[in-house]
Amino acid sequence: MRVPVSWLYEYVELALTPEELADVLTIGGLEVDSVDRPTAGAKGLTVVEVEAIEPVPKSDKLSLVHATDGQHSWEIVCGASNFSVGDRVPAALPGSTLPGGIEIGAKKLMGVTSNGMLASPRELGVGDDHSGIWLLGPDAPIGADVATWLDLDEAVIDIDLTPDRGYGASIWGLARDLAALTGAELTIPELAGNPGGDPGVGVTIEDATRCRRWDGRSIAGISVAPAPPLIQKRLNLVGMRPISNVVDATNYAMLETGYPVHAYDRALLTGDITVRRALRGEVLRTLDGTDRQLDPEDVVIADESGAIGLAGVMGGEVAEINPETTDLYVEVAAWNPVEVLRTGRRHRLHTEARQRFERTVSAQWLPVGASRVSELITLWAGGTVTGGHDLHPIPDHRPRIELRTSRVRSLLGIDIDADEQSALLTTIGCTVSGDGEVRTVKPPPYRPDLLIEEDLSEEIARLYGYDRIEPTVPSTGQSGRRSDADLAALAIRRGLAGAGWTEVLQYPFIADDDLSDLGLAEDDPRRQTIKLVNPLSKEESVLRTTLLPGLLATVRRNVNRQNSDVALFETGHVFVPPSAEHPSLDAGVDDVQLPAEPDHLGLIACGAFERRRHDAAARPVDFADVMGAVELVRRTIGAADLRVERTTEMPFHPGRAATVWFGDTRVGVVGELHPRVCAAYEVPARTVAAELQLDVITSDGIRTSEATVPSPLPGLHFDVAALVDESVPHDRVAAAVADAAGEGLASIELFDVFQGEQLGEGKKSLAFSLVLEDRGTQLTDTDEAAAIERIATAIEELGGQLRR
Repeated sequence: MRVPVSWLYEYVELALTPEELADVLTIGGLEVDSVDRPTAGAKGLTVVEVEAIEPVPKSDKLSLVHATDGQHSWEIVCGASNFSVGDRVPAALPGSTLPGGIEIGAKKLMGVTSNGMLASPRELGVGDDHSGIWLLGPDAPIGADVATWLDLDEAVIDIDLTPDRGYGASIWGLARDLAALTGAELTIPELAGNPGGDPGVGVTIEDATRCRRWDGRSIAGISVAPAPPLIQKRLNLVGMRPISNVVDATNYAMLETGYPVHAYDRALLTGDITVRRALRGEVLRTLDGTDRQLDPEDVVIADESGAIGLAGVMGGEVAEINPETTDLYVEVAAWNPVEVLRTGRRHRLHTEARQRFERTVSAQWLPVGASRVSELITLWAGGTVTGGHDLHPIPDHRPRIELRTSRVRSLLGIDIDADEQSALLTTIGCTVSGDGEVRTVKPPPYRPDLLIEEDLSEEIARLYGYDRIEPTVPSTGQSGRRSDADLAALAIRRGLAGAGWTEVLQYPFIADDDLSDLGLAEDDPRRQTIKLVNPLSKEESVLRTTLLPGLLATVRRNVNRQNSDVALFETGHVFVPPSAEHPSLDAGVDDVQLPAEPDHLGLIACGAFERRRHDAAARPVDFADVMGAVELVRRTIGAADLRVERTTEMPFHPGRAATVWFGDTRVGVVGELHPRVCAAYEVPARTVAAELQLDVITSDGIRTSEATVPSPLPGLHFDVAALVDESVPHDRVAAAVADAAGEGLASIELFDVFQGEQLGEGKKSLAFSLVLEDRGTQLTDTDEAAAIERIATAIEELGGQLRR
């Protein structure tokens, strides 16, 4: 929130510089992003009165304005048309300087000499409004220096509000905080409540849970005109465009009190008002000129003609204040913050009102906002408050909180006695009763965020001063470290990154349609998704049960941007219903089981995986590349030997996919994606992927094995070739050869597989290279012959024979 310092100092007496003020607020928990002086450098700007306006020859848009500063008349060429004879406006005459050091002189335009320029608010640095010349009003002193008269050099502080400090979105809320933090005197005016009487407009609230309180007032006999220049300046400085005295009063009151206000032209209302849900197919044209298709979950303000406002977000054009308006109906309501949040997101509307309602507006002091806006409207636009009603279907009873002062001392680690704690809370308007170690606290109405004892502890620390709390080291004597599983996962990530795979991080949300595009059967456990109550969009409406949709979407984005060679991996949670395999992390609330969150590792690759030489064609990625990554994972943590079994599990291509096992533990699936899946996600054909259970893989951390001391004597190298039926698996033959070779076997490698007519139909030859070692004796040809004889016997037991 942007706050002009002079506006804040109207209500709290301080002599701090803007920079000192920013430090006080930041230390007090309200982070100040910046201190700006947007109009710094403006000099020589003068209030002039328009005496005459005539067209510039040969120009359709430019006018020659005759203006006086009380002593001299000036001819100034201007392209705006929002002013008329008699208006008082700011002029940058020759010799003056605009913000940014822009010097103004006389200049000839279309053959006419322009002595400077008339200025808009943006040209003076007080806002973004550049729609026309700034109208200063009839009370502006002719010939006065604009910068001095309106204090254009004042500073503006920009505060970054956290969601729990909604009171900080108001000048009065900040003033209360500053008074508590500094001890300065607070001078917020006392305001009368609702005057009662018949406002002439009936109001029905159909669902009190969506509108906890409604204060409405009728004002008759107003005259719409520009607001005073000081008010326009302040609204411009906070980023709001001045419109008229009535609309500006609603915005000004909102910024002061924190209560969003809406004013309706009574002549444009049809019958009484109803607060209800939107009807299916109902359309509302909001104040931004957009026709919005309403959702049945939207809460609207409606009269007999239909919806006239989107509750808590934006009003409608149908009853908009206009220059002919004479009678008003003004409302201030307390809307349900969750409903306002959802409605704003549905319609992609970010408004000042929504920002405040999302942070919860206190219903208890709601008439303060209505009284302040009524006061400002009658002050600036005339008129009289003719009646009002205060509907309060759900009374807002603030809870009394029990404060254990000894617990506060324990939590904060500082010795603040009970009386000092009470005194600190009293500075922000709390009512504290009791005189022992336990006090009863009633929070002030403007602080709906104070609900539990911990909230009060935080306030005591904040008001005492975070900078006064000495840092201390925990006395447990324990030091933190990563778990073995975390270290194993980190090693895997580093290993994959070192092997050329790029790590990505995705949002944990997907759409139900993503799982359909993966071709998963209806009874597949991955279809049991957990839906979000308040999704960001329909494309992110459920928690993911697999990493593949996010990875596929990333591949698609890369390919669409001409980056077709990708090799990605991701580690992260998936969310599945609790089961024996994946128990819930917590019992949840009211015995509702929270989802299990197992960790997975996903890999995906397409295009060219590597280029062996700069002058050679790139090799396209294939199944072996992703299998190599899986083997790298296994070796990184020292898991048991890898083995695979063919699988037809979706979303993989049947016959080109395999279930992966580390020893006897199933860890995931690897393979080419099914062509239908590739088409659905618009990724290249024959894209390869894998999804592994990372928490299972890393459960035992990184496994270490004892190093084998090599023999000091040369090993015995020899080759054997086994002729067996082609139906006998390679690994079975390799195991038989290894067992027969004996304990001295140092290594065995399959280096050739051959099938041909000379071997006979249905036969294959597997050639192995073996190394035997003995640390105490030099092996000889006799040892080789004995080993070969044993291997021949083992091969015969498999129904084959050793090739000689």
